[in-house]
Amino acid sequence: MLAHALARLQPRQSELIFVSRGDFDLANPAQMERQLECFSPQAVINTAAYNLVDRCEIERDQSWVANATGPETLARICDAKKIPLVHYGTDYVFNGAKKSPYVETDPTDPLNHYAAGKLAGEAAVLRASQHNLVLRTSWVFDWHPTQTKTFVHTVYKAVRESRALKSTTDQVSVPTFASDLAGWTLELLQQGAEGLFHAVNDEGVSRYEWTKSILEEANRQQMIPAVRPVEPVLSSFFNATIHRPDYTVLSNRKLSRQLGRPLGSWRIGLRKMLAQMK
Repeated sequence: MLAHALARLQPRQSELIFVSRGDFDLANPAQMERQLECFSPQAVINTAAYNLVDRCEIERDQSWVANATGPETLARICDAKKIPLVHYGTDYVFNGAKKSPYVETDPTDPLNHYAAGKLAGEAAVLRASQHNLVLRTSWVFDWHPTQTKTFVHTVYKAVRESRALKSTTDQVSVPTFASDLAGWTLELLQQGAEGLFHAVNDEGVSRYEWTKSILEEANRQQMIPAVRPVEPVLSSFFNATIHRPDYTVLSNRKLSRQLGRPLGSWRIGLRKMLAQMK
């Protein structure tokens, strides 16, 4: 989804080259090195991740390669070739205890295997070179021609199938429009930015509020005939098998200062996404 958003932003002053997992496998160092030799890029953007949080607890080795050791190896190869690397982190590196927006210098405390892997990956990328860039983000969504697995799609499908809607009030984060995240990425590369940034849109919300906003916008765009009721529940209702942080709102103040402007509301992104879905 993020790679697709980057492709749609293809900047005039540079060429973006996209490679599939089969051609650039994070578990295959020799292949990555050959590809970098072939393309000689000015920068590498790694949009690969294993983000099925529950399955990470089961497929631990596979997820750790995608989220931790793979990015570490890629960062080492890039550093040897003096190529800056852009990598994406997650809000889940925090434990949720703070209850106010997290800044880049706040201590991390991952609560599950997915979060631990992502933290290990971002730490390795930052350690490999001071010129690397890590963007922590959360609840990424956007339109895609074939992939329909975002939370927005899940809510919309539930309404179309007349299923009851239940959503949690005790999980709070920031929805982030992938097209915005892609744009920030390219701007930061053009600026030569380095280090760690929290890259999210404005306004933290609960899953419950996020669900209601999706329904209201879908109704506004006449994609559904009426705004269906949503039952507010606690996370415990779903009998989750792993522990997730309940509050992971990231502060985007540092990135906003870097880019010299507010980063904008996810509500605008939601409007654009649903218009494309329609």
